[in-house]
Amino acid sequence: MKTIFITLALGMVSAATFAQHSNSERLAQLTSLDRLAFGSCNKQFKEQRVWKDLISQAPDLFLWGGDNIYANTNRADEIQAAYQRQNAVEDYQFFKALTPIIGTWDDHDYGNNNEDGYYPLKKKSREYALDFLEEPKLSPRRLRDGIYTSYEFQSSGKVIKLILLDNRFFKNLDADLPLLGTEQWRWLREEIQTTQAKLILVASGLSILSPQTPGAQEWADHAKERNLLRELLKGKKVPYLYLAGDKHFASIYRRDDEVEFLSSGMTHNTHKTLRPYVRSRYPAPVFANNYGLIDFTWRDDVPELTLTIRTASGRNANVTKLTWEIDRWRQL
Repeated sequence: MKTIFITLALGMVSAATFAQHSNSERLAQLTSLDRLAFGSCNKQFKEQRVWKDLISQAPDLFLWGGDNIYANTNRADEIQAAYQRQNAVEDYQFFKALTPIIGTWDDHDYGNNNEDGYYPLKKKSREYALDFLEEPKLSPRRLRDGIYTSYEFQSSGKVIKLILLDNRFFKNLDADLPLLGTEQWRWLREEIQTTQAKLILVASGLSILSPQTPGAQEWADHAKERNLLRELLKGKKVPYLYLAGDKHFASIYRRDDEVEFLSSGMTHNTHKTLRPYVRSRYPAPVFANNYGLIDFTWRDDVPELTLTIRTASGRNANVTKLTWEIDRWRQL
């Protein structure tokens, strides 16, 4: 993990002073991924205390996990304006000048609530999302449908593979594979089967593993595709972890031999009336504005992860340490 010796009187120094490189250049210069931060559900018009604390934690990389802004519109100019408003948040300007950023999306930044593949502005929305992520103009990501992609990073000489799924662009267009669609599934199989990574992280805007919540969309609604994904990952015989957002609370959720790190609610949380239901199904859910941190260490080729749910006010609300044993995570 890098150390940043900067005392910022935010609001007094221009972020442009620190933005000496483009995001793609910062990604290319990332020589070791030892700390990953991620978060989701961020309303561009609300107070965003999270960025100051993120700067203090100095992650090597930040992953937008979906609902990165709330557009909720059928007008292209309003989607673009929502991203512009987020980019104008001064603390975010400082953070992204220091930290490489990647990301996927979910419904509210893609279009409207629970939007699917029939959304008429989806190609324009993809353009604005990739602009926001500062994807290079000649990137292969701009030449295909959807915004799914993958990255590989070194961590203490070991390769970590990050797979970012798109659960909106193709939704309901393929009767047999209605969540990801045939094209994305073909790509995903190859990504998993051919990688030499020692750890795979799969990020999705929707929760993959955890139980259903009233009013939410889930991978659980698509049992066939969830089983396909789990079989693919189990068949690879390497450690893997799910990262998800969407639900407006955070939790580290275990089901059978698998673990999902759910971080959601950077600017807002689950309504109080739903919290008893959530508490009955999730271990120690966190309802404060939050983001997730993952610290990577290694014992030979075995990853040892520290998962931290950190609140925007700078509190560690949950710290869970995991190690991989044969085919499952064991808590340290």
